Amino acid sequence: MNSLKCTTCNCEHNQACHCEAGIISIDQKGTCTTKQKRSMGILEQNKVNMQQGSEFDLKDCPDLFIQCDSTKCKYNENHTCTSEIVNISDGLMRTKCYTKTVN
Repeated sequence: MNSLKCTTCNCEHNQACHCEAGIISIDQKGTCTTKQKRSMGILEQNKVNMQQGSEFDLKDCPDLFIQCDSTKCKYNENHTCTSEIVNISDGLMRTKCYTKTVN
């Protein structure tokens, strides 16, 4: 796993588009189950993103592990995501992995 870009607008782990959770879980439908809403919501997320500013760039994330239960995704090998770049973002109803590619 090299890079992850998370653009959720209300997650405790999102620090300027970088996930600080360490382990990310994706369910069978491609939903990120690691997401935890911030106590102050989107306003707090915007504050964190502004404080982080451009300190972060899409970079190597050697400590990041994505556990994936989406068995139909071509990047899933033994419940581990093998994609070089992973994009997680808000969907209409839930936060999803947009890198998921059906075999």
